[in-house]
Amino acid sequence: MAKSEILDALPGAKRKTIAHEEDGVWRVESRQDCEHIVKAAKIMSEMPQSKDFKLAAVIPETVLNQAFLEGWFHDKAKWREWANDPQNREFRVWPGRL
Repeated sequence: MAKSEILDALPGAKRKTIAHEEDGVWRVESRQDCEHIVKAAKIMSEMPQSKDFKLAAVIPETVLNQAFLEGWFHDKAKWREWANDPQNREFRVWPGRL
């Protein structure tokens, strides 16, 4: 029988972490409402960018956690892949390809 437990719930961050157990195997899942992050990215994308520094994207906390857990936080190629993925275009601030 499967069971789930909420491990963490942060209403201000609009994020919760849930543990699922099924057949003796545990899985931890993070969920985050990213609507406010997407709105911020849209606003920032309409602002002029500096010549010296271009913000490419805003990153949800759940994606940062995933990068840490899966070991690709310091992998520039993996971040480039994430930023250029069409599924993540709402988080993009700068329209160019990385």
